[in-house]
Amino acid sequence: MIKAFCPGHITCFFAPVITGDPMTTGSIGAGIRLDKGVTVTIEGRASNRKTRITMDGEECRPKISEHVINALGPDKTFDVTIENDLPVSQGLGMSAAGAIALGLCIASLKGLDEHEAHKAAHIAEVENGGGLGDVAGILGGKQPVRVKAGVPPFGRTIDTDIGMNMSVIVLGQKMETANILSDPAAMRRISEAGTECVNRYIEGPSERRLYELSSEFSRNIGLESKKVKRALSELRKEHMASMCMLGNSIFTDADEDSVREILGDVTVIPCVSGSVRPSATRKA
Repeated sequence: MIKAFCPGHITCFFAPVITGDPMTTGSIGAGIRLDKGVTVTIEGRASNRKTRITMDGEECRPKISEHVINALGPDKTFDVTIENDLPVSQGLGMSAAGAIALGLCIASLKGLDEHEAHKAAHIAEVENGGGLGDVAGILGGKQPVRVKAGVPPFGRTIDTDIGMNMSVIVLGQKMETANILSDPAAMRRISEAGTECVNRYIEGPSERRLYELSSEFSRNIGLESKKVKRALSELRKEHMASMCMLGNSIFTDADEDSVREILGDVTVIPCVSGSVRPSATRKA
């Protein structure tokens, strides 16, 4: 049995970079690596049995996971268990974290370099609409700024090492990243606003600046739902807050009690910017 943990990642603002090559396709942007994420456990199965994937207690066939398995272990079959600490499809990097953790498990089993796992996870995300920059962000540090799209040796990320305590608030239905990334008009708005935010942020990174530019970005791209807009308006009377990309969710410097006092009975998850890198371990 092999178990791997990979932290999640909030993208605060980004600009897509599409090149035709999945290794150089991705995004520039700024984000926050979280202390919570995804744990994946795998065990080999008999060769005459199909791979079985269970996510949060339910058997499923996620495209991104299958892509990673086919890339790294096409000659093997596995029992795969995926446990998410945070909600999926809410801008918290769960698909990327799961892909990295699964890739690290298979790489460990087969004696592959961990970079092969990172590469497989990034390509799976790009080719299946999971996201463009979460893999690079997760690998990039506590508060990573992606200044060149893709994963190493092509992409480049700067870690500002800014520590943050925050609450993640989930306010609505899942937001399917693939639907937005396939919308040309939305992508043009995101590219223009995201590029400007990245250029301004690297001039003087700070926690406050990250919130300010994130708020500006989410307003300009027009993806805030009515519920998210109302919650942001209330939170900003006393705290810093912005929308997670891409989800019906918010990150804020308000603690859990303060969030509930302001917004009432909502889903609140305390988080910090995480220093733990993705890793795999063998279990007896």
